Amino acid sequence: MAEPKIKILLVDDDKYLLCMACICLERHYKVMTALSGKDALRMIDEGLTPDIVLLDIDMPDMDGFEAFRLMRERQALEHVPIVFLTALGRKEDKVKGLSMGAADYLTKPFEADVMMLRIPMYIKAAHERHKLREIEKNGVAMIDEDKFANLTAQLNMREKEIARFALLGWSNPEIGEKLSYSTAYVKKLICGVYDKLGVNDRNELREFFAAAENPKEIAAIVIYKTA
Repeated sequence: MAEPKIKILLVDDDKYLLCMACICLERHYKVMTALSGKDALRMIDEGLTPDIVLLDIDMPDMDGFEAFRLMRERQALEHVPIVFLTALGRKEDKVKGLSMGAADYLTKPFEADVMMLRIPMYIKAAHERHKLREIEKNGVAMIDEDKFANLTAQLNMREKEIARFALLGWSNPEIGEKLSYSTAYVKKLICGVYDKLGVNDRNELREFFAAAENPKEIAAIVIYKTA
């Protein structure tokens, strides 16, 4: 039996771009399109669960950043990678999108070959993040979520993700391999975590969490590392 096609939700108000992207992608993926953030949210609320969302930033009525925020409030999209689409040269959009927790950005106009290579990579990374959460839920590794949320409130989504892996004992190369990030990028993110939390290394990070009060008196963080 053939594997089901990956479902892509492509959100952009440019009908020509949607058409060209569909021609490129539909050979390998199942593509659904929306002309606005509101249309995309309606489709999701009606039961659509894509494997990945490609989301334009510059749209009327609701820009991509607001659409991203509302999508992340939907449980169905909790583990779905969202990739921003941005015009060439809009560096500020790229920085803001990544800081919000987007999986990445793609520059328009599209390079078809690059897009075809990146989409499976984004989905693989998202699956790895989901597997980590499932490991925690099943009790193999535990982080008190209330405590984690309180202590990492000042971190952005990517920094929280990296902090979680670091607390579980993963090295920078291991994190990079799991999330398809370069080791240099992981190092940059973990240094941001250290700076914001006022620690110098992983040992101090674990001590910071262990020493903080736990309002629910749940067991302290259990460090777990995959083989």
